[in-house]
Amino acid sequence: MSTQIKGIEKEYFLSKLLGEQIPIMYIYNRKDYTFRVDKLNKEMMEFISAVEVEGLVASKRINLMFDYKGLIISFSVEIRSVNQKTVITSLPDLLYKNLDRSNSRVSVPTDLQIQLMSMEDRYSLPYPKSSVFETSDGSTFPSDIDPKDFNAVKARLRTAVNECADGYKIVYYSASALPEKVEERIVAENGRTLFLPSTTDSVPTFTKEQQKYMVTLDVLKRYFESIGVGEILLDQTIERFIKDKNDEDLLGALWTPLLFQEYVVGYIFVWKSAPAAGVVKSSIRPFNMNFAETVRQYSKWLVFSLKERGYFEVGHTKDRVIDGRIIDISASGLRFAVANSFVFMTLQPGVEIAVTMIFPQRNIQAKIKIKRRYKEGSLVYLGCSFLNMSPDDAQFLFNFLYGKPEHESAEVLISGNV
Repeated sequence: MSTQIKGIEKEYFLSKLLGEQIPIMYIYNRKDYTFRVDKLNKEMMEFISAVEVEGLVASKRINLMFDYKGLIISFSVEIRSVNQKTVITSLPDLLYKNLDRSNSRVSVPTDLQIQLMSMEDRYSLPYPKSSVFETSDGSTFPSDIDPKDFNAVKARLRTAVNECADGYKIVYYSASALPEKVEERIVAENGRTLFLPSTTDSVPTFTKEQQKYMVTLDVLKRYFESIGVGEILLDQTIERFIKDKNDEDLLGALWTPLLFQEYVVGYIFVWKSAPAAGVVKSSIRPFNMNFAETVRQYSKWLVFSLKERGYFEVGHTKDRVIDGRIIDISASGLRFAVANSFVFMTLQPGVEIAVTMIFPQRNIQAKIKIKRRYKEGSLVYLGCSFLNMSPDDAQFLFNFLYGKPEHESAEVLISGNV
């Protein structure tokens, strides 16, 4: 990974570029160019190149790199204008040091494509999609139950529910039966469990880990904001929502989604109700977070059982190839974008996946490791490093990117951030 340089430290290095005329490297279309800073102010930088540089146009963002006393620093700027050997750009937002990539980035050749293979079987199903992705590998499924015996899983869930609640039901979605109630939409859109231990109290607080799969107060506020509730009325609206449940004779309630990949198949609804007059009820177990975790575990087992029974096979697709657009690349790694929310939900930093890079002359099969990821609008961006590429493929890639054999380009062998 890399360390950001900002504020006074960024200004220091930028001033050194101008004052000491430090050479700055730019690589494009397998050629390397050297820039030097000619002018610098609070709004722009002006670079001078020894030769006219091809491919530079206004609004294009370029990646630059320089060596300051053995410290390799990189940054990116947006071009404002080009006049022969003079390039005027914006100031960089950040500089990066302590970089962990062994080769410099280059602008992407137009004849280079990339494809990655989904590590999961893919499905196209008529269920609502959530903002999370849930794998169904069955690793925690009870060893004493046949995975295809869905009724056995439901029977065990019923036993767990009866120990601390008054009832439950499983609701399934379909193309004609989608989320309608407020609680259904909250759970479906977020892919999280909505838990109200008491309808006379507010939403409980959760640990940092629990916040990943539970509906928090902030999640509720975002939902109500999304449907037009003004900020000044958010707290009152949430209080009203919880009170409405109490008015329905619910003392406590739990809605846990049934998640299959990015789809919400349905949900488990569990409740505690007010006792009839003169009836005293006692529960073996409290209606608390431990119970909510238990129901969440059963939701995973139910979905895995449905999968094993072939419930989702009608939507099983054979296409596991995802096309990506390379943003920048070096001989040691690349950054690419995909318009696929599945990728963002499944490819966490540290995950290794197989990719195919398609060149005019040949294809390269390689394994990459996700180093970082982020999302902007509908696009997911992944920064990756190459793993275990064959020497022949590595040499070909180097020649293709830099236009020269690796041993002839020692000046290219500098670090760059993924």
